[in-house]
Amino acid sequence: MIVLLIYPPISKYERYSSDIGEVGGEQIPLGIYYIASYVRSHGFDVHCIDAEAQRLDNSEILDKIKDIKPDIIGLSATTVAYMRACDLAQAVKQRYPHLPMVIGGAHATANLKDVMEHPAFDYAIYGEGEITFVDLLHALEKKHDLSTVHGLAYRECEHVRINPPREYIQDLDQLPFPAYDLIPDLALYHPDPSNYRLTPVVNIITSRGCPNHCTFCDRNVFGQKLRQRTPENVATEIEFLVKQYGVREVAFVDDTFTIGKGRIQKIFTLLQQKEIQISWTCMSRVNTVDYETLAFMKKMGCWKIKFGIESGDEAILQKIRKNINLDTAREVIRSCKRLRISTSGFFIIGHPKETKESIEKTIDFALDVPFDDIVVTINTPIPGTVQYKEAEQYGTLDATNMSRFNYWSPVFVPHGLSSAYLIASQKRMYRRFYFRMRTVPRLIQDLISPTGMKRFRSYVLALKFLLKKNSDQT
Repeated sequence: MIVLLIYPPISKYERYSSDIGEVGGEQIPLGIYYIASYVRSHGFDVHCIDAEAQRLDNSEILDKIKDIKPDIIGLSATTVAYMRACDLAQAVKQRYPHLPMVIGGAHATANLKDVMEHPAFDYAIYGEGEITFVDLLHALEKKHDLSTVHGLAYRECEHVRINPPREYIQDLDQLPFPAYDLIPDLALYHPDPSNYRLTPVVNIITSRGCPNHCTFCDRNVFGQKLRQRTPENVATEIEFLVKQYGVREVAFVDDTFTIGKGRIQKIFTLLQQKEIQISWTCMSRVNTVDYETLAFMKKMGCWKIKFGIESGDEAILQKIRKNINLDTAREVIRSCKRLRISTSGFFIIGHPKETKESIEKTIDFALDVPFDDIVVTINTPIPGTVQYKEAEQYGTLDATNMSRFNYWSPVFVPHGLSSAYLIASQKRMYRRFYFRMRTVPRLIQDLISPTGMKRFRSYVLALKFLLKKNSDQT
């Protein structure tokens, strides 16, 4: 069987609901490339198309399908990309009505029955996809009973049948590395302008599952229990990327890379032994690091850490079960400053029980603590999260158009606030943070760096976005 895996053709504008999307980066959709490598390891011929990164439309994808001649197509989609996945699946079915179509990913996992109501999808995989997809391929190839494939939904006599869930993969080392060789050009991918220094830069993930309880967090696919790849496995992948593709920087995209200080030390001690020194960034929580760990990370090439803070109001933090302390956050960010590790603070506006006063506290906190960058998104209750289930208790939720679930369009508005006020507050927070003299030296340093020219256009577009006034904002 020839297998084709596709990430749907969502545009940057659609992903961010405005021209600010052109500022953003592009990350490898690791999900389809992990599935590709696992499927290939079981003897199937696999092809991948990342239609977002390659800026392909449906007609161009159909042309590629004509050339590849697949026996089955798998689509992966987040909530914001789901409508594009539906459009593509429908276009494929019109041209190739008998070609099996499989949907998987976070949105399918959280909305299984709704997804299977779409006539273009023959099968839906929920949860982790590698083993389930291979089992489905074997079942179709050998005409076995589909009811034996755990983690699968399908139609049987006009009814949707949902098989029992598949257990999570406990030993992540058993998975082959993503099929990097199926990526047409690594230069298609890089983080947003302030989050990389060297190229080629690649995003990798070293764990699955999040042990924390944030109410806004999407744990649909990987679940609550943390599962980590071994340090040896992680170091081997980095060695492979450096030697095979000349990778000079790595972005660790685990929800919290810094869980387990000993593991971090082992990964980079192994890389030292292999005489590999890379530049790298990661995402973290302020309650998982201390000065000693930060100093080690700096020594091993870490130049930037992105911390999820979410709010500058303690009551809001308790409500969303963030389980961090703002005083600890201040201390950790100042420690990073002393060690010359750049920091980015991630904030969300529009939480349940959010008020104008709590938004002001968040803005004041971001200005008071010495972050180098901030990311401010609009609270978006993703299907399957606690916030999605409780949304109507704390405000109004418009779920009529899933393409607006992009963290930039207010689909949820807390009681007492308005959509316009949330957008205006987001822009005001960005303006107050970046339109300060203290940020100028850092921006100049970015622009005179080896990759500065690539950043220049993005910074101009970001400035244009921040200066643009929306007539409906109050």
